[in-house]
Amino acid sequence: MERSRERVRARRQRTRQREQLITAAVKQYIAAWEAITVCETTRDHEIDDLREQIARVQERTAEQIAAHRAQQALAAAAIRDQGQTDDDVADLLEITAKQARQLITAARADTDSGANPAANLPGSAPPAPKRPTAAEASPSPVTGPAQNGGGVTDAWPTDL
Repeated sequence: MERSRERVRARRQRTRQREQLITAAVKQYIAAWEAITVCETTRDHEIDDLREQIARVQERTAEQIAAHRAQQALAAAAIRDQGQTDDDVADLLEITAKQARQLITAARADTDSGANPAANLPGSAPPAPKRPTAAEASPSPVTGPAQNGGGVTDAWPTDL
């Protein structure tokens, strides 16, 4: 009888130990699951922040490129205003005649409407909110085509 009781006690002890091990394993599993959730949440927030940062960089770059394209269009128009043909402008700028005509047309549209000439170029980025002034674009003293009888109002170096 004593032996039987001892076996029952030993079985109960093993059952308690198994239950304790199982409970500890379940707690460990849940703790790891919670840690995974925290990691995923942190990752998602960081990715969202990076996506916002990328969008800001893309927007800022698009604005800068639009401003530079506007300057290119105005430069091509300034060359054209000095009596050069579209082909001459294309040769000077090492672009195709079609690209030269597009730049000149965009600059003319800007002059007529006050809009950004880059907005009139095919495949161009959205227009920049403010085009740089002549002083911002070039620190050297310049004279503009308008002063030389041209129709473009922005200042450009005369030694093109």
